[in-house]
Amino acid sequence: MPDSFSFQLNGEEVRVEGVSPNLTLLDWLRASGRTGSKEGCAEGDCGACSVAVAETDAAGKPAYRSINSCLTPLILMAGRDVVTVEGLENGCPHPVQAAMTAHHGSQCGYCTPGFIMSMFEGYYRKDMDRDWKLDDQLCGNLCRCTGYRPIRDAALVSLKERKKKGADRFDRSLAKAPVRLKSLEYQQNGERFFRPTTLKELFAILKKHPAARLIAGATEMGVEIAKRFKKFPILVSIEAVAELAKAKKGKDGWHLGAGLKLTDLADAVEKDFPEWARMLWVFGSRQIRNRATLGGNLVTASPIGDTAPVLLAHGATMVCASAKGERKVSVDDFFVDYRKTCLKGGEILREVFVRVPADKAGGKVLREWYKVSKRREMDISTVSACFVVHFGKDGKVAGARLAFGGVAATPIRAKKTEKALLGKPWDTKTVEAACKVLATEFNPLTDARGTKEYRSGVLVSLLRKFF
Repeated sequence: MPDSFSFQLNGEEVRVEGVSPNLTLLDWLRASGRTGSKEGCAEGDCGACSVAVAETDAAGKPAYRSINSCLTPLILMAGRDVVTVEGLENGCPHPVQAAMTAHHGSQCGYCTPGFIMSMFEGYYRKDMDRDWKLDDQLCGNLCRCTGYRPIRDAALVSLKERKKKGADRFDRSLAKAPVRLKSLEYQQNGERFFRPTTLKELFAILKKHPAARLIAGATEMGVEIAKRFKKFPILVSIEAVAELAKAKKGKDGWHLGAGLKLTDLADAVEKDFPEWARMLWVFGSRQIRNRATLGGNLVTASPIGDTAPVLLAHGATMVCASAKGERKVSVDDFFVDYRKTCLKGGEILREVFVRVPADKAGGKVLREWYKVSKRREMDISTVSACFVVHFGKDGKVAGARLAFGGVAATPIRAKKTEKALLGKPWDTKTVEAACKVLATEFNPLTDARGTKEYRSGVLVSLLRKFF
């Protein structure tokens, strides 16, 4: 089994050997003298470690994506094109660097390289057409001394300047071909890494190494490696399995691969599921969503995972696959206990299928998603919720699915409350009666983010707000 691999770093091929598959990209960069990227939080909150990676977007076009190098194992960059702040200089500063200097966007400078790399991604985005998108682009970076206004001003100026001829002298233009990762096997000191390119290869590896840990974007596992100093003997990456990263709309709904990155998910489903897209805009940061995957967020089975309530409210179907074949499971039966799903040994979540709610003849559908947290961006939900209510021709409730996260050991539906709404007119009397049911339907958990009494009150207030 090979003990070396290579990737492109700032336009030059770099060969790496003799490192653990658990070594993070940030640790390797700093140990090799590329100290522009900084470590602040080691958990993807501060953005000081941000670098850019050449990726393929949801439309199949090349794009730069900023990521947290503190969470990303170096081995995942094999065969990729990585750009750090050191790689932006080309006889003169990159436009985002020049704008940052001109608008006094840096004082101590510790966070500046990370901001620059987030702005770098934004500079090449063609969808930066609304102010909130710039805020979203920068929300994964923290500054403790400069203040955000001059940084935001610099970003705005650089976006305007990019339209001018010759404004960008950055000569490392994106490759025209989509990013296609090749199969890879690697080992060092007994630690192994596999990157198959097909499901058949993946299942064969899992059969041979049943104790292997699957890795996708590593946004959660990266915290275990960087902050808890864990090492995983056998890692199997799903990133090169193209089938797992597809988003395809059929006549009956969306077929979403479990390996689909959350940035691409938001771009793909925004028109059909605007409430889902709104959820994703406050799901971690842009850097996190550029790596995190749909399946990764679901298979961890966290009770506060924000994707699960959306799928519960929409009655999604989970496609579980193994070497023996596939089986379909209702999302209602997918989460079986705290941090536990119904997946069996050797089985993976291959796809999520979601129907697009539609207004029927004479009736309509209302849907919305909510997140209650201590701050808007970069925070864990105290309670999250997604509601989908269908109405008949007579205006009465014909169907309702009310889903919550952060309430119990698993994401959960308020089935008694749903029943209290069925067949009733959508009015204050009906909703208040349903609120009384909802107030006593659960025994919410108590933790550092809120007491059970607080959560119980939030559940009721969200249903009122929806009405």
